[in-house]
Amino acid sequence: MTLGERIKKLRLNNEMSVRHLAEKVGVTASFIYQLEQNKVSPSFSTLKSIATHLNTSMSLLVEDQLPEEWVIVRLDRRKKIVLDNDLLNLEVLTFLGYRDKKMQPMVFHLKAGGKTDEVDFVNEQREDFIYLLQGKVEVAVNKTKYILEQGDAAYFIFDAPSSIENIGQEEASGLWIISPPGI
Repeated sequence: MTLGERIKKLRLNNEMSVRHLAEKVGVTASFIYQLEQNKVSPSFSTLKSIATHLNTSMSLLVEDQLPEEWVIVRLDRRKKIVLDNDLLNLEVLTFLGYRDKKMQPMVFHLKAGGKTDEVDFVNEQREDFIYLLQGKVEVAVNKTKYILEQGDAAYFIFDAPSSIENIGQEEASGLWIISPPGI
């Protein structure tokens, strides 16, 4: 990916217009547009300002390849959180590197017969995606209950899950993504 492509992707991820970024950096919108098309090259100070206003580092913009620890979370770097007396275990996948992350992925494990009401994360204005890898769970959202079986996925945009119960005979596990991060 070229420098211009990275700048454009980060600008769009930050929901920033070309004109807004240009104003913050102190250049013309035409310069940013040309930069994103790789028609001009920025000075060191301009590149540093762009990185700052896009909530990232210069290395993320200019390196040919990102360091592996920015892309991959190894098993030994998972942050474990235990809820409801060990019934629900969350493995928070913590990706390193300086960047404004838009989502928080987690792997969850819920023991057979287990139920938790402790799923209220910090950010109330969030979206939740759950993909069930194993087992069978009931996800309550307000007074509505949804049954998920292995391979099922659920996407909650207006209301977040208020409880998760393992209604199967084995441990349930799945991938849970919250956006924006709230842990």
